[in-house]
Amino acid sequence: MRQIDTTNPAAHQKARVLSSEPLASKAFVLATGFRVHLLGLYYAEFGLDWSSGGKLETDYLHHVDLALSGRRQVVHGARLLEIEPGMAYFLPANTPVERRCQREGDVLYLKFRCEWLPGVDPLLDWPERTPTRLGPFDRKEWQALLTPRRCANVNALVGLHATLCGWLARFLPPLDALLERHLETHARFTPVFRLVEQKLGADLRISELAATYGTSLHAFSMAFSSGTRLSPKEYLNRRLNQEALQLVIGSDLKIKEIAARLRFTDEFYFSRFFLKLNGVSPSLYRARFRTV
Repeated sequence: MRQIDTTNPAAHQKARVLSSEPLASKAFVLATGFRVHLLGLYYAEFGLDWSSGGKLETDYLHHVDLALSGRRQVVHGARLLEIEPGMAYFLPANTPVERRCQREGDVLYLKFRCEWLPGVDPLLDWPERTPTRLGPFDRKEWQALLTPRRCANVNALVGLHATLCGWLARFLPPLDALLERHLETHARFTPVFRLVEQKLGADLRISELAATYGTSLHAFSMAFSSGTRLSPKEYLNRRLNQEALQLVIGSDLKIKEIAARLRFTDEFYFSRFFLKLNGVSPSLYRARFRTV
């Protein structure tokens, strides 16, 4: 359909520009390139076994927890955070915490990841990331989403995504500085990240990434590790695991079909890879996050 602006120019005579290209071009580019991928909304009942027993544990994906009942705590460094019913909390990925549970209860939670460059989460470059209280939420509104048909509604999911982005915008550090630092260290590897997204699979070799970067394998590995604080293998495993998690909890594919899609030699190799990175087998992980 052809788009035509038939607005009377006189209607704009008293308009003032507050933010527009090229006035805020850098901010616009950073803001429009920053993407939040909502991977799912889940409900869980928990008991004393939610506690980590003094160990530090983490997740590959970010969470927002909406505490419905119970009494829990998370400890990050020297900081103890009480998780109170009626409050929402941001639990960042790759941030080891000790979990404590004094009283069983239930919780709604969102799982998500972010990116600016393909497949690279800039929030993982935020050294001060820590579990954070976001504030109160409307329990009735969120508990209404426990109805499967309501949760599957596109309007409801758009609303969830908007709410999540709003929380992040209010409680994250200034994203301008965070994203600029992220791009300074990562942008020279953009062709590498694009290749990873094009050919993501267990058969992708570091030598292919080095060839795309245009140096020897050793020089590429040194440059990548210095720039991103991850070895190429660690990055590939993390990105492959992100995709595996999304397929395990967000699709109805059989485990062997997921293994084939990610080009593992067989289902058992994929299961060993998944167990090593997530602590449980893919079938148990799916059962945990698909059970209401």
